Amino acid sequence: MKDYYSVLYAEDDKDVRKNYVLYLENYFEKIYEASNGREALGIYKDRKPDILLLDITMEELNGLELIKVIRKEDKETPIIILSAHSHKEFLFEAVKLNLVDYLIKPVNRNEFKNVIESTIEKISQEKYKGEDDKVIISKACYWDKRTRMFFNKNKIVDLTKNERILFELLLNKKNQIVKPSDISSYVWDDSSSSNVNDASIRNLVKRLRKKLPVDIIQSIYGSGYLLSF
Repeated sequence: MKDYYSVLYAEDDKDVRKNYVLYLENYFEKIYEASNGREALGIYKDRKPDILLLDITMEELNGLELIKVIRKEDKETPIIILSAHSHKEFLFEAVKLNLVDYLIKPVNRNEFKNVIESTIEKISQEKYKGEDDKVIISKACYWDKRTRMFFNKNKIVDLTKNERILFELLLNKKNQIVKPSDISSYVWDDSSSSNVNDASIRNLVKRLRKKLPVDIIQSIYGSGYLLSF
């Protein structure tokens, strides 16, 4: 399986960071957390994440100072700022640093979602232009194997982690019947799979089917599920 996109999220408020990380898990396989600018810089140098999500007000090295250091060597990595400050001096400073966006806290959920999705789509187009990473479902829909995301009309279909894993399983077994027991062992880890029953699997399949813009998952009575397109 290929590496997927990663994000570095720097925020000094532990509770705020926890809430954002829960949401970011829907989009990123790897999420690196930092509680201050100096820690964030170390993670950036060591891990080279695909996207940076940075708070401005942090100890040791604030967000703008951190970006200035990074931009001396790296002009391309997408950076998104989260800030409680809307003062002009902060905005003017930020404009010079080639940012994707400057979001004012509290950030609107839909605005945040749109910025994350458009950023992922942009780096997907720029870094991986080959068609080998795309599974074409229909004229408007495709699955990006590298980002593990489903796109419809160039917009990301908002799938949960388990929904993405299930779709991958069905895709790997395209035109084959996948038994509920196989879904249970593949989607859930060993520690939780013992608590998974047929109803849990049916609900997961139902949620995935409702979100997909195309009807490509069939229920095979008494046997399992089949992906066909």
